[in-house]
Amino acid sequence: MTYALAVIVPLLSILSILLTIPPLLLHWKNRNVPVISLICWFLCLNLFNIINAFIWPNDDMENWWSGLGLCDVEVKVMIASYVAVPGNLLCIFRSLACVMDTRRAMLIPSKQQRWWNFGMEVLFCVIVPALAMATHIFYQANRYILFGISGCVNSFDESWVSLILAWVWPLVICLIAGYYCSLVLYRLHRYRSQFGDILQSSNSNLNKSRFMRLFVLSFVMLLAIIPVQIFVVYKNIDLSLPWHSYSWKVAHGPHWDEIPKLPSHGNAFFDRWFPIISGVMFFIFFGCGRDASRMYRRFLRLDHSFTGTHGSSVDGPRSNGPGPMSSRVRLLFQKSWNSTVGTYAGNPTTANDRSFRDMEKGAVSSPEPQREQSVSWLKHPWSFLNRSLGRPSSSNRARIISFPNPSAPSNTVSANAWAGSSQSRGSNDFTYMPGKEGFIQVKRDISQESELQR
Repeated sequence: MTYALAVIVPLLSILSILLTIPPLLLHWKNRNVPVISLICWFLCLNLFNIINAFIWPNDDMENWWSGLGLCDVEVKVMIASYVAVPGNLLCIFRSLACVMDTRRAMLIPSKQQRWWNFGMEVLFCVIVPALAMATHIFYQANRYILFGISGCVNSFDESWVSLILAWVWPLVICLIAGYYCSLVLYRLHRYRSQFGDILQSSNSNLNKSRFMRLFVLSFVMLLAIIPVQIFVVYKNIDLSLPWHSYSWKVAHGPHWDEIPKLPSHGNAFFDRWFPIISGVMFFIFFGCGRDASRMYRRFLRLDHSFTGTHGSSVDGPRSNGPGPMSSRVRLLFQKSWNSTVGTYAGNPTTANDRSFRDMEKGAVSSPEPQREQSVSWLKHPWSFLNRSLGRPSSSNRARIISFPNPSAPSNTVSANAWAGSSQSRGSNDFTYMPGKEGFIQVKRDISQESELQR
């Protein structure tokens, strides 16, 4: 007899997989590696739910398939997922904390910083799960255990090795992720009045909406995982006591190839529900926004009817560039272009006043822009971006790091970078800085010669 959960679990897993596809495509477009990795792990676990419930839907153990080959792969992947999911959350919170780090805010991160961030993502998304799979052999009491509905389940040796190599590491990684989560909460509270400016000055594709959705989703997952990990560690220790002295021959004796089969009595393991719930949460946070709506319209070939002002997004500027640098330049160009064009088109008589005000603030505007050049920009607003992204000449590169001549007409992109004051180079970020006096608003002017009339 097939149990009800043997039908409900795979159906809900299929639904969760379908709901997870739109958030996966959106984060793939933004190249958010930790979120992509997290979604892929849940997709894999949901796939296991479907396969296992289909193969072992009842407690007829005499007719069960032994699961050779399939379960050998599944138990390795599940062991890796125990540390991969907390590791992905750690990388997400760390990236959000770096975005809110005003001491290291810059327009373009250095090569060392890019490699360091990439190394942290590779460490917790790839290397740590791979090490978990490699060390699984040391505490693997049996190849695997078969349960009804749940299918393949890991078997642990009842010794201290299982605690050191398996049970404790997911909890440790969760606690480190909790530290970065508290750091994000602290910086959100501290810089709440400058939150939007900090996001605009950061080299990321995040705006307020995306930042908060990603943070709240990761925060809810972490709150759910930490108590579960504490319970799992406690329960595994309690059930495995008294521990025997570890021995490779004892752990991999003649019984190692035996496959225990246990009935489920119509119940599924509690951890089988986590990937299902996680897929629904991903869709709620990222599958119902304006970015997802535009993607649905393009998929249904209805995007041509939503052009013009309806195509703009409240979530932030549209980013179709090849990487974070192009999206950052587009953000800066849109902000500067809107302010400049609005001044000269709405009230040309105040052009000189606006130019002098910008000079006082540290930004230089063109005092008398050419008419033909402005018309060219209005017809082809991204032509400047295409040229600015090209390889500059030696003279242009020299101008990029210097301030332009206020008397010469130039095309200016103004960026705000926030930097917090500290007492020393190695000072802690938690140093108190009262109000706006503790910040330095640095305006960087990126100037290039006008070559748009080609």
